[in-house]
Order: sequence, then C-alpha cells, then structure tokens
Amino acid sequence: MPVFLSEWATSQEISNRIDRLRTHYADNPLVKRIDHHIGVDWSDDPAVFINVILSGKEIIAAELERLAEDIRADLLRLVRTDEIGLHSYLNFLN
Repeated sequence: MPVFLSEWATSQEISNRIDRLRTHYADNPLVKRIDHHIGVDWSDDPAVFINVILSGKEIIAAELERLAEDIRADLLRLVRTDEIGLHSYLNFLN
C-alpha cells in the first residue's frame, strides 16, 4: 500500500529531520544509533517508525525512562512529524 505524505514531505526531508535527532544523541552513552523506516501504521496512516538501538550496557529502569521521555520530547521538537502528516512510533532495542 502506498504511503501518502503531505505535499512537500519527501523521504529525504524525513531523513534530514531524523538526522537532527541522531546528531542530538550522538554523544549519549546510552544510545548506539537511531534507525528509521517509513510505512503505514495499524490504521493505514503514514508513519515513521524510529528504532533507538541502545548501547548494550546495563541500563537501569530510571535511565531508560528518562531517555524515552527525552527522545519523545526531542522527536516533537526536532523532527516535528506532525507537521508533515506522519504518526511517529518509538521502539527501544538492546
């Protein structure tokens, strides 16, 4: 099924926005890398799925909770997927 984004959003624009998030977390010792792909969610709406690959070290629950809160806030602030008609989903992988 094709994914329809807002008129001006392109895969490159989305990648550029995700790069802002990557750059912001490049020096975070908890984050190994951030990957993404574009697709449709359970309701067939366009979405970006963001995988935060953790560093592999033992992370206590409070650290992970704080990291998730920070990334959620930065996703809204830096990536702004709502502006381009995308739902965004975060997944944390170790």
